[in-house]
Amino acid sequence: MRVHAHRGNTLAAGAVVLAAAVVEAELRPGPSPAVRTALTLALAALAAFGALRSPYEDGGPRPYQELLLAIAALSATAAVAHVADLVGASPGDPVDAGWVAAVALAGAVLGLGLARAREGTIVLGLGAAAGVVALVAGAGAAWSGADPRDGVRWALFVVAVVLVVAIVLRIDRRYQQAVALADVLAAVVVLLAATFLVDDVSGASAAFGLPRADAGAGLGWQLLLVAAGFGLAGLGATLHERGPGWLGALALVASLVVLARDGGGLVGWPAVLGVLGAVLVVIALRPASARGELFDDEADPPPPPVPFPRRPLAVVARETDPDADDDLL
Repeated sequence: MRVHAHRGNTLAAGAVVLAAAVVEAELRPGPSPAVRTALTLALAALAAFGALRSPYEDGGPRPYQELLLAIAALSATAAVAHVADLVGASPGDPVDAGWVAAVALAGAVLGLGLARAREGTIVLGLGAAAGVVALVAGAGAAWSGADPRDGVRWALFVVAVVLVVAIVLRIDRRYQQAVALADVLAAVVVLLAATFLVDDVSGASAAFGLPRADAGAGLGWQLLLVAAGFGLAGLGATLHERGPGWLGALALVASLVVLARDGGGLVGWPAVLGVLGAVLVVIALRPASARGELFDDEADPPPPPVPFPRRPLAVVARETDPDADDDLL
């Protein structure tokens, strides 16, 4: 039993409607934990079946398969949370960080496993994001120091390094996956900046059970944040990708807000950034003769602006069966 390629979009549309029904049931107070568990498990099984038992292309999964993989990962993670609640592992009130880490770790394993099985892009991003949540929650729960934010920051630093390595390894062979991981990296930078800004939001520290920080970000964290912000924004502009571009810009803004808490006036980061920007402008506007050799557009055409082209669309012939009815659904 398998899914025909020409029926994949219809199956994905049905899965989306069923997912909306499950979410609506989750938001209502009536269904019991057993019913919630059964609904999420059934949705996860259906979506995984549709994604794994449909035709696979050499160029990667088709859009309906990407959608089914994402639904399967999210619903399976919700099922894990409900099963944990059924066996007595209650999330607590407020939600325990260890419980969050365990459920998010299960979601990361499921998401990354599905991504490996079908080389999915969206589900890879979801699995990586769940892994970040698991590591952050686990670091906050296990940190023995006075401020758990210190453990969270170092955990996010390790995640950022791992993501950079993964992006470099995939940028040539699996371009779309590299873009998805760049989105997750930008979210990690935003979250890292947020650990220094949580005290500025009224009631946020008390809600998370955090002590009030005595000092802001050190010079090392400031350098890391501003470099990551500019690097992500530049990456999005170079690749002509909206996701890393907009998220990178958000990460840059969050980093600048952290830098602004270091002091007042124009001394410090405003002067440093102003000098660097002025140097780049002068280099760009210097006379052409200063380069020593003019660039001949006719003899030496410029290189293509996008070093990593988008993956072309693949055309798949419809499977025909002489004994089957020729239907559209």
